[in-house]
Amino acid sequence: MLGLPVPLLLGVLVPTALIFLGGGNTSLQSLVALSAGASAFTLMGLNLFLATRPKYVERWFGGLDRLYVSHKWIGILVLPLILFHKNVGMLDIEGQIAATGLAKTSVDVAELVFIPLLVLLLASWLKKIPFGSKIPGLKRFRGDLIPYHWWRWSHRALGVLFLGIVFHQLFVKVPFNMNALAAQYLNFWAIVGAVSFVYTQFLAPMRPRAYIISKVEKHPAATIIDAEPVRSFRKIKPGRFAVISIARRGLREPHPFTVSRFGEDGSIQFSIRGLGDYTRRVRDLVEVGDKMTVEGGYGAFDYRRGPDRQVWLAGGIGVTPFLTFADSLTAEDTRRFQMVYCVNKPEEAVGLDRFRAAEARCPGFKFRLYVSKEEGRFSAEKLTELVPFEMKDAGLWFCGPAPMREAVLKDLKASGNRPKSVHFEEFEFR
Repeated sequence: MLGLPVPLLLGVLVPTALIFLGGGNTSLQSLVALSAGASAFTLMGLNLFLATRPKYVERWFGGLDRLYVSHKWIGILVLPLILFHKNVGMLDIEGQIAATGLAKTSVDVAELVFIPLLVLLLASWLKKIPFGSKIPGLKRFRGDLIPYHWWRWSHRALGVLFLGIVFHQLFVKVPFNMNALAAQYLNFWAIVGAVSFVYTQFLAPMRPRAYIISKVEKHPAATIIDAEPVRSFRKIKPGRFAVISIARRGLREPHPFTVSRFGEDGSIQFSIRGLGDYTRRVRDLVEVGDKMTVEGGYGAFDYRRGPDRQVWLAGGIGVTPFLTFADSLTAEDTRRFQMVYCVNKPEEAVGLDRFRAAEARCPGFKFRLYVSKEEGRFSAEKLTELVPFEMKDAGLWFCGPAPMREAVLKDLKASGNRPKSVHFEEFEFR
């Protein structure tokens, strides 16, 4: 998996090295300032490319969830680099930059873009509006979260501002002859970023497939939505998630959800728990006959590449990927699987008939429903008691609340029962 090291290599180390190699007798402060600006510019271009959700690159990161985590940290790094470039490092060459023609215009454009860019980057940092519950009009956004549609529009505006920075990068003149390779490298990321932004705004909306919602079930634990493809469909593998948009006012914003069923005919199902403003609107507003677009599947949560002994642990609505896992099991599978599904109350359980069917169909698959209201708080100790083989020899697939995962893994490690591999997905995309 790539994670952050490769983006940091491409976005920071490479432009810094190229600028220092071509800097000649320029002062160290100026070189550092220019390196900070070039790094921020390259990282923005790279982030715009990652925002296109490139399939092949996603695999290198270990899934779209990991790609978005890297995307977030890359964006966080851009802010201090820009601040240093503008307010600290450039003081050494302030006033020496060419002040006529396009060079002057490029500096003016950068000045114009600077403040809006800082505001939008800072907004990307924040998950909450400080004191938002006390501001009129914001109380309806539970937990003071910045509304998703505001956050999404701020990201679109960042793309527009990047185009202004591209103009600055192309025409600004610095008081030394910069290495031609450095200029070409920055021009490359200018093209990548600009093309990626245009793609996400005008071409990417044509990528999702059209569906019609055929069934809506308001289960106590989730809103279960079934949909049929209008024309063509793309097969989605077990454990993957898709980005959906429902053609109804208040539900058009694209959001990622794990697929809980995928049929050979292209029919698809999502089980959506009302945890936020959008998911609660889904429960209140969605109806049979609504049009929906589906883009996916994304992710790398795939049991098929795991060891011969596996533990599947689900907490609450985290059961959704395991439903598709269970559906895919056959009588010919010789591996051993222990599924443990944790719920607070029995009525919160989803898809029990599908797990029972998989248990009857596949000799190596065993299912256990754990009801905490009846059996007490779930723990690592109870997990090891429920698993009929050594945890140290097994791979653990987990989907559920992060605190539950962290507590179980911590206690498994403390007791000497840490699994040989652990697999989970990141669902904090912003």
